[in-house]
Amino acid sequence: MFSIITDSTSDLSLELRDKYGIDYCKMEFSEGDTNYHASLDWDEISFKEFYGSMRQGKRFKTVQVPVKTFDEKFREHLEKGNDILYIACSSGLSGSINTAKVISEELRSAYPGRKIVCIDSLISGMGQGSMAIKAAEMQQEGKTLEETAEWIEANKFFFNQYGTVENLDYLKAAGRVTASSAFFGNLFAVKPILISDLEGHNLAVKKVKGRKSSLEELAVMTAKYIENPLGQTVYIGHSDDEAAANTAADKIRELIPGVKTSLYEIGPIVGASVGPGTVIVFYFGKNKKEQIDGN
Repeated sequence: MFSIITDSTSDLSLELRDKYGIDYCKMEFSEGDTNYHASLDWDEISFKEFYGSMRQGKRFKTVQVPVKTFDEKFREHLEKGNDILYIACSSGLSGSINTAKVISEELRSAYPGRKIVCIDSLISGMGQGSMAIKAAEMQQEGKTLEETAEWIEANKFFFNQYGTVENLDYLKAAGRVTASSAFFGNLFAVKPILISDLEGHNLAVKKVKGRKSSLEELAVMTAKYIENPLGQTVYIGHSDDEAAANTAADKIRELIPGVKTSLYEIGPIVGASVGPGTVIVFYFGKNKKEQIDGN
């Protein structure tokens, strides 16, 4: 038996975590002198309050999973006699994977015979969350920890995202675009189309004029690169702009008849970096390299 654990950037809802038996380690974030645990259930600050504060000019700083949190969460599952598969946020965005590996080494002597496997997802959001779901499905099929981890490692570049933001200022603050690019982009309503690249960074592969065009482009690119569309769920995340997410979802269903779509709320860690109004589409498709080269 092995436990599947991820972290706050996976954006997995309580319903999905319960359905697939997935646990997660909480990252942390702060605004001024106020600190929060990055709960995917919005225990300490509501979804609306979080993004409403950002629209009013507040900025949230994020922190990777603390050492103590990893230690306590891993011990909790090891004490049950379970091995652990930890699917981490991209190392291009967070240092959590490195901390997890250090803690794993320290715990091996205390729990001889137990296994802890840490996977760098090289993505975040529901791309990372979808890997955890796939791992749970494989476990239910009777696959071992090693078989499951090997498959995830071999196929992680097929978990993809296309995203666009409402405002470039948050990407500027996160160092994703220059101040001048953000200024002129906002001035002329230029919207980047973002993909998670081979190193786990967010890469702008296109620039589109106008909000509606950028949302439709997410659907166009998804239709172009998705594989086995009727055998999966396309997840569409939004940071307090459900109408925009529905616009993207409607276009996806128009271009891919019969595909299943599911909207979800972007959590506080991803949301702090991309800002309110962001829409991100996640799906299983062609290799990221093909998508990057094709744009």
